[in-house]
Amino acid sequence: MTFVKGLWDTRSKECLVSAILVLALSGCLLVLASWFDLASKRLLMLGCINIIAALGLGLFSGMTGILSLGHIMFFGIGAYVSAWFTLPRAMKPILLPKMPGFILETQWPLYTAVIPAIIVTLLLGALTGLVMRRLRETSAVIASFGFLIIGYLLFIGLKPLTNGKQSLYGLPLRELNWPLVLTALVVVVGFAFWVKSSRLGRMGEAFREEEGAARAIGIESNNAIFWLWVLSAGIMGLGGALFAHAIGVVSPTAFYLDKTFALLVIVIVGGYRSLTGCAVGAIIITIIEELLKHTESSLSALSGQTIFGLFKMPPVFGFTAICFSLIILLVFYLRPDGIVGYREMATFGWAKRLFGRWVYRTPQNVNATDYQVASEAELKTQDLGKSYGAFRAMSKVNLNVKAGEIVGLIGPNGAGKSTFINTITGALFATDGKILLQNDDATLWSSVKLARDGLGRTFQNIRVFSALSVLENIIAAVNVKHPELTRIEAQAIAWGWARRLSLENFIHEQAENLSYGDRRRLEIARALALEPKFLLLDEPAAGMNPAETQALTALLREIVDQIGCGIIIVEHDLPMVMKLCDRIVVLNKGDQIASGTPQKVANDPVVIEAYIGDEGVV
Repeated sequence: MTFVKGLWDTRSKECLVSAILVLALSGCLLVLASWFDLASKRLLMLGCINIIAALGLGLFSGMTGILSLGHIMFFGIGAYVSAWFTLPRAMKPILLPKMPGFILETQWPLYTAVIPAIIVTLLLGALTGLVMRRLRETSAVIASFGFLIIGYLLFIGLKPLTNGKQSLYGLPLRELNWPLVLTALVVVVGFAFWVKSSRLGRMGEAFREEEGAARAIGIESNNAIFWLWVLSAGIMGLGGALFAHAIGVVSPTAFYLDKTFALLVIVIVGGYRSLTGCAVGAIIITIIEELLKHTESSLSALSGQTIFGLFKMPPVFGFTAICFSLIILLVFYLRPDGIVGYREMATFGWAKRLFGRWVYRTPQNVNATDYQVASEAELKTQDLGKSYGAFRAMSKVNLNVKAGEIVGLIGPNGAGKSTFINTITGALFATDGKILLQNDDATLWSSVKLARDGLGRTFQNIRVFSALSVLENIIAAVNVKHPELTRIEAQAIAWGWARRLSLENFIHEQAENLSYGDRRRLEIARALALEPKFLLLDEPAAGMNPAETQALTALLREIVDQIGCGIIIVEHDLPMVMKLCDRIVVLNKGDQIASGTPQKVANDPVVIEAYIGDEGVV
């Protein structure tokens, strides 16, 4: 019973509803196409296989934001491996004479042959994933394209395994039947949405939206990239095994640029950041591709003939590819995120009206953890410095904050304040001095380790996970702090933090739709969900009106009084700093020029000359 209660959080419900609706949409289209004889059995099966392949790519690219050009390699591997086991025994000595004896003597049904296809692609996915996990943006895209080229060359070069440039023909088409295809489709749709609903999916999406912010709450992005890559490779292997037995032939050219381009068209048109978008794109492009092929054949038949008595029809080639290119350009122009964008079907208006009362039900037990910071907790720096070659951005900064204290860090633009925050939170590494957290030398700790060991932070430029809801933003941090909690328990804690920061009314709203002040509070709520010993705020009041600033001041003081954490705040709003802070440290041109109580700093002539000015602080 505990397991069931811990399973159906809001994200799980959204994904379950979305999976059911995607399958219902696919099923309805299959039934309609069959009843009205709109497509052949082979085309309908290829449509289902396209959905599987699109979800395989979408699971990685949609979760991480890295558009892979190499997934067709896994598609091809799945096709070849399954062919080893399903080819008729009489043909194997002709096509693959150097294969091991047990494979030459084996002839499995396809539903059994897909198992080694999936296993092999998972293993190769793990091998290539060790490279992908360390790459980002353009370098990751180029590396994935490199895998595609390597795969194509291996398909040609490993003749004992693939028959080289020659095709593996004669695959038993009868092995591909509707029970197998529909079972594979249901399993893949269910598995893909289950992964999206899991912590792994949330970690991947957090990385996709803002890697710096993800690492700042303790998410190790490399691990998320690796596992999503591996799992998506396994799905592609399954799709490739089915595809090979839909066309009856396996050849290297079938798993190279043309197929890669077709798959990219599918996910781009539908919206690669959404599993629903990938499925919708597969349905649309399967239909369009068939229409374009028929059109191209008809135009080719007219080649050389006089049209309307005016001109001769030229030879037609590349018509389908040209049309796909135009479709991509049109989608990029009208809907850059694809037809569906990053939304899943459960979040559509009509779906919310049908299922919203169940999906978005308020948890019964809502409470942020009443954690308390030990009074002896301390964070300090000793002669901390950061240099970029000959340029010193920060030099010999000595700052300490204890539990229950609020320390302000002020100075003119370019003084080194943000450099200090980035260095002490692991986004940058110090070139001089030490960082001590609970008397442990944390100078070389990564931002992930610092976050997990007691440092929460916000950013000068707001870095919320824009495509995730308010609730999902906070849960991402709760999962890091309490990985042992069930889904529903983590959601209850996140809901409590949202209520504490007055965000409950926007709990299911996408973070990008919040007002500026609400996004600031969401950043603080997400940082507090880590239950930090120390909270580092980089210009939290920037862009706020006086009422919002006053509310923020009261909130921070309440947090310190109730929880006992220490706060370091970088802020240009001097009245707020003087009112809120127990002590203030002043930087100028990277050097620490003063520290002490607000009154002492406000009256320091060096500080007045460098920063406050003759008018003082109002």
